[in-house]
Amino acid sequence: MLARGKGIPRYVDALWLGCLSLYIIAGAAIVPFHGDESTLMVMGRDYHYIFAQGDISKVFFDPHWENNPHEQQLRLLNGTVSKTIYGWLGAINSFAAEDLNNDWNWGRDYDTNAARGAIPDAGLLRQARLASSLQLALAAALFFHFARTALNRPTAYIAAALFALQPNVLINGRRAMMEGSHLLGLALALMAAIWLIQERRWRRYLALGVCAGFAIAAKHPNVSVCALVFFAISIDPLWRLVHGSGQGWRKPVMDLAGIALAGLITVAVFLFLNPAWWSDPLAVAGWVVDLRQELLQDQVSIFGGYTSFADQVTGLFQYGFVGERQYYEAPAWANYGAISAQINEYERSGLAGLLFIGSSGRLGLLWLLLAIFGVGHLARNHRIATEHKRLILVWTFGSILAALWMTPLPWARYYLPLLPAVIALVAYALATIAGALGKLDYA
Repeated sequence: MLARGKGIPRYVDALWLGCLSLYIIAGAAIVPFHGDESTLMVMGRDYHYIFAQGDISKVFFDPHWENNPHEQQLRLLNGTVSKTIYGWLGAINSFAAEDLNNDWNWGRDYDTNAARGAIPDAGLLRQARLASSLQLALAAALFFHFARTALNRPTAYIAAALFALQPNVLINGRRAMMEGSHLLGLALALMAAIWLIQERRWRRYLALGVCAGFAIAAKHPNVSVCALVFFAISIDPLWRLVHGSGQGWRKPVMDLAGIALAGLITVAVFLFLNPAWWSDPLAVAGWVVDLRQELLQDQVSIFGGYTSFADQVTGLFQYGFVGERQYYEAPAWANYGAISAQINEYERSGLAGLLFIGSSGRLGLLWLLLAIFGVGHLARNHRIATEHKRLILVWTFGSILAALWMTPLPWARYYLPLLPAVIALVAYALATIAGALGKLDYA
């Protein structure tokens, strides 16, 4: 059945992805609540400022920090895609900016926050979660097409299933936060890159720029994935330029020019989706870097972070390979009866994904060994295009290094960008082993 899928009609791909999408969407309403959902819903006020009130100046960067500094800090720290969608949902449901919930106060307990109106309207929250889940489902479909194009169809089936059933992907991607948009942006950038590698044409450079700009606007950490993608697709033309002769320089120069154009389009799309940056992009970029460093430092000081490289490696294994579930980061949430009840209901529903993932270090070790096997076999597989292999390996090892460098504390959602790379390698290894055992022939 898995061998190239020659005997399987193409509509089966759509049925497979349709079932996975329905599963993702079905659990959105009952995913346990997180305080950051309140924050993202509050940030939807920017939509009201711009479109309902017609005053875009309210979201411009204020270098003096006199105009609602808390809103401005949130605006600079976070992506714009999700909050714009949530703001639009509020507007079409007749919510004005002042009707939205209050921001979550992490210095107060659950009951106090609930009493002060920090929990979003239930109906609006369901719609926001549905919007996030739809983006996650689209990300799963794009991930399937990426794996099918870059590797093979059997790998794509397994990879899409593991992605759509990974508990931490579901927990975070279903919530009304940024992770649905985050993973969608990551998948778009990867798909645009593999599409470009197949045929380096100008419209495909344009598509890569648009997708990368969207990805970074969805959540800033996607800049690392986009940088890895641009690096991977630059290697081949640079090699041809250095080692070419005679008239052979023209094509690689044009390819590098296309990559440069894609980079400019990335910046343009990102800025278009971030009005807060319009007044002074360079100054805002500096503020964003400083604020993000300050945020991470505050999180480490409050919740405790890694104290050694060994801790970082352990965290990488725990959340990147074991896949340990994490419903909340603040330890106090373990004492909130409402949250415990939501977790129990969610896990009993059958919609929480493959719950055995994350339950055993031995399974995590198996995933690690499968990923290593996948890397080794992929590197030697002459049936897969060299540029495809290069993109996957650069993305994988770059994501590991980025996770080690950029993650100062053991929070599962900070490792989400690494999970698709691990899943792709594990799926490739499983498909390869299945092919060998069944004597199946596929590229």
